[in-house]
Amino acid sequence: MSSYTWGQAFDYTWKTKWKRLPSAKTNAINAGHITKYCGRSLPLSRMGKVAWWHEFISELQDQRRSNSTINRILSVGSTAIKWTLKAEEHNVIWPRVDRLKEGQHRLTYFSKDQVARMAFVAVDVFDRQDLADALVFSAYTGVRQGELLKLKAEDLDFSANVVWIGGKPGRETKGRNVRAVPLHQLLHPVVKNRLEQPYLFQDDWSNKDQLYRAFKKVRDFCGYGEDYVWHSLRHSFGTWLGETTHPRTIMELMGHADVETSLRYVKATDEACKSAISSL
Repeated sequence: MSSYTWGQAFDYTWKTKWKRLPSAKTNAINAGHITKYCGRSLPLSRMGKVAWWHEFISELQDQRRSNSTINRILSVGSTAIKWTLKAEEHNVIWPRVDRLKEGQHRLTYFSKDQVARMAFVAVDVFDRQDLADALVFSAYTGVRQGELLKLKAEDLDFSANVVWIGGKPGRETKGRNVRAVPLHQLLHPVVKNRLEQPYLFQDDWSNKDQLYRAFKKVRDFCGYGEDYVWHSLRHSFGTWLGETTHPRTIMELMGHADVETSLRYVKATDEACKSAISSL
């Protein structure tokens, strides 16, 4: 039971419940979003954590999925887990993830001081310089967790002072969303200490779950709630940019297809309000 996977849960639910329903095609499509995100081989036990679903919801919001669509995707995940639990295929309990309300988006973001504190705790308390580097790099580039682990040393261009997210031009990549993000001065010592590694961060973290577990320990030690997930670092990047930067520039730096998506990441901060008034 401990090795029971999401793919097995979907297959069993499809054959014994969904296949004969009028909504079979819709259920398969919505379940497909989960499979695309995590693959079929993900142990179902990992999906028994609220934090896993928070990260998934953030990814769906980043894709501009509506709240109603996200709720339908959550429903098929809930159904598959509960249905296979009832059949005694495993012992994973659905973690009671809250459904989204109309117009609701994730509001959590870290301040620069909070990111600095987590980086300090990562090193001083947990002796994890690699985690501190990953936290600071993600916060000051806005990379998604998956993008972070795919970055190679060759994706850095020091002559232009940028990092190419999605692969430096000329390097074959599967993704088409390639963007150049200028390197903040805080990131120079982070990346220069990693140039001898094929991957900037993947050599330290074999997968997203391992990285996230280490992040949770630091987050919890700092007293930040479960609403603060790794994706909140990307929200932080958008919010900090929003204090001084035009939304279309934010769109380019974050790799969004349109401005509306970027605006979901830009929260009204005191600094943004002061900047707006001072510019009058």
